[in-house]
Parts: sequence; C-alpha cells; structure tokens
Amino acid sequence: MLYDAFISHASEDKEDIVRPLAEALRRRRVAIWYDEFSLLVGSGLRRSIDLGLSKSRYGIVVLSPYFFGKSWPEWELDGLVQRQLSGSQRVLLPVWHNVGKADVAEHSPSLADIVAIPSSLGLDQVVKRLMAVIQPEGSALVTARNLILDRGYEPPVISDDWWLDVIEGSKWQDDERWNFPIWRMSEHSSVRGENLAWIVMQHLWQEEAQTRSITQMTPPEEVVQFILTQPGLREASESMPRVLVELAPQLAIPGFAGPLEPAIQRAYEESVSKCDARRRNSSAFGSRLTTTHQSPACDEEFSLRHPTFGEYEPSSVACSFVQGNGFISPKPNVRAYEHIDYLLWLLSCRSSWLPCSAHDYLLRGMKEWAVWPWQRSSASSDYNSPAAGELSLWLLRSRQPRRFTPPVAAMADLRYRFDYGRELLDLPESTDELVERFRSEDVIKAWFEAQRKRRARKALTLTGEADLSSKR
Repeated sequence: MLYDAFISHASEDKEDIVRPLAEALRRRRVAIWYDEFSLLVGSGLRRSIDLGLSKSRYGIVVLSPYFFGKSWPEWELDGLVQRQLSGSQRVLLPVWHNVGKADVAEHSPSLADIVAIPSSLGLDQVVKRLMAVIQPEGSALVTARNLILDRGYEPPVISDDWWLDVIEGSKWQDDERWNFPIWRMSEHSSVRGENLAWIVMQHLWQEEAQTRSITQMTPPEEVVQFILTQPGLREASESMPRVLVELAPQLAIPGFAGPLEPAIQRAYEESVSKCDARRRNSSAFGSRLTTTHQSPACDEEFSLRHPTFGEYEPSSVACSFVQGNGFISPKPNVRAYEHIDYLLWLLSCRSSWLPCSAHDYLLRGMKEWAVWPWQRSSASSDYNSPAAGELSLWLLRSRQPRRFTPPVAAMADLRYRFDYGRELLDLPESTDELVERFRSEDVIKAWFEAQRKRRARKALTLTGEADLSSKR
C-alpha cells in the first residue's frame, strides 16, 4: 500500500497536536501513516516505519522542543531528508510546534530554510495548508479518488501505478462486458476528474463481473446483488436502464430487478408509448422482426417484459437475449459464451429460474435462429476434439434429410461439445441427458427448417429485384 503522508513526531506532542492533526487529515481522506493507525500488535517497529517512510508521498514533520535530541524522530527525519535529496520532488512538509526559525536553525540550518506551517495558526489552517500540497484543488486524480470513495470503494492513493494501469486499460474497455457509455454520467464533459472516476469504477465492476461470471445465465438475484455492491454501478444502471437490460436481459422480466424495477418500468412504458404511436401511424418500422408483420409493441431490449414479447419473432428475442441489440455506440459486448452454450443452458435445469413462458420462447427462438452449430475452431472457445466441426460439416453438406440422425463422426462431435459445455457451465445433467433433450426438442430438424425458410426468403428477394429491374 502507498500513503499520502507519513507523520514524524515526538510522542510528547501526540495529545497536543499530532493525534488531532492525523485524525483531521484522515477525515479528509488523506491516507496517513501514523503509528496509532498503522502499527499492529507484533509489528516490527523499525521495519514498519521504514515501510511507511518509503511508501509515503510526503513526510509531515512536527518539529518541537521534544522532537530535537530524540533518536527515533531524528532517524525518521534523516530518512525523509535523504529521499528529498535523492529525488526531484518535494517531500518534507514541516510543521513548527512551539518553536521558531531560530530554534530550528540551531539544530539544522537547511531544515530552517524550508517553508513551514506554524501550529500557532490553529489546526484548521495547518490542515488547509497541508491539503493544498497533498491534494491540490483541480487535480483530476484527487477528484476521481474522492468520488470513488463517496461510492464506498477505497482505491489506492493517487501516486500508485494502479491508476496508470486502469487508465491504460480503459482503451480496451469497449471490448469488455458490462460496458456502459459512461461518458453520459458526467454533467460537464470537461471535468476530467469526474470522467476519470467513471472510467475507474467501470474498470472495477468489469473486473468483478469477469471474476464472478455475471452473464445472461446468472440468476437475477445474483445480478442485482452484484449491481448494488459495485461502486457507481447502481447509479449508472438507474440512469441508463435501456443499457442495463441489454447487458442483463433477465432483469427486463417483470419482478426480477429488485430495487431497479422502477427505473426499468419507466423506460419500458416510454418504449411502449413510442411504439404505440408508430403503430397508430401504420409505420412499417421493425415489422420484419414480428410475428404480426406490424411494427413491434415495444423496443427489442424490453421484449421479455412485454406480455406477448413485443410481438417479436422468437428468433429475434433469442438474438437480443444472447448478443444484445447494439442501439448504443459503440455496441456493448453482451455475449459471454458460444451460441451452443446458451442452447445447452436452456436445455438444462440451470435455466429453471426463468418463467416458463420466457424459457419456452427463448428455447424456441434459439432453435429457429439456428446459429448454434460450432465450427472446427473458434477464437472464443477452447473446445478441441478429434471430431471438432464434423456436425457442422454434415449440416452444411446435407439437404434436408428424411431422418435427422447425424452420422457417427458428427454424433461424436456433438457429444464431445456437449461434454465441454456441461463442464464450462457447471450443468448438473450428464452428457447423455443433454444429448437426449437436444434430440427430443428436434433441434436439428429446426435447423434444416430455418435454412429452408432463409433460402425461400432469399429467392423471393431476388425475384423481386429482378421484377423491379425489368420495369426500369
């Protein structure tokens, strides 16, 4: 750990100035190395002090008649002086307590030349002048750290390289899951500290989401608990509920979002109102995605909240659930696993927390969407077997067969992939059980039917384009 400042003092000055000063600085969120705060029972005194001296940005030295002539305080002072001499930055911050310049010069003429703060000014002024150096106003890092502290997380002091690592890592945050357009969270885009605070908080909740594997498959109560315990995430979620239900579509299901329900419901009602206006105006917007071939009843990200799923096709609802809609730019990364793993999860009792209607619609949608076949290799999957890709090859090479039983090599691939997915998702069923459910749901038959419909639509489109061309 790094500290903002180390307090060097004589023990006789604790009651009079040192303890009140240390407590006042700590209340202002200054990370202080002070023996009463930092030394634990059994700690090696010299080693602990050496650590504090080396890991502190500044050394506050309370110079008093008691200070001079005592071995420990002067030894600490020597360490701070050495640091200041060996570097280019200011380290020593002297406070004169019951001494004047002549008293200090008698012991150290060079120390007397450093601008000091007389304790006679009063504790408030001493603290104010120290704060002007330790945490100068206008510092983006100080502002960011304080905003993060306000939200219940204690980041390292601003001199820690952790801040540089986070800022550097923020260049790739668009590729991470749980990525909000955090630039919306600052009222004034020019306030660098506020913007930096949101970058840091997003980095923290993305790391935690990765560690805890918070995805669309996570039960909603765990997702809500995750949101409520991450710095700034509840605020971002309530500010941007449409983004929230794209990143965590299970929270769009009525009653699943806990304290976030009001924000989601308001956004949903706005969506329904907007879509109702389109439908009254006979708009064709989004009509290709619905079962009625009319404009949808709500925006796609709220389809699981609507009683008839916004009248979207099951495949559209499944697509939205797995990989989002991308109505914000840059499009957030929503999908956490391969498509086949989402299908396996829906075949497993692990998905039983879903309401039956939502579960059945999503499962039907995954079958009709028909994007679950896996290739021989995938950059996002570690699956590898001698039979990898055999099922996909059979599907692509076959016209719709009378029987939907794959050959031996393709079935071996299916079993290997299901075994891999079962372990990846920690599914309780055996591979045999999952294969049997896959068969009973006629997933392969649905895949061939989806391909037939796609070919028919493509032919219809080409015919229409040919007719249009002939009329020109």
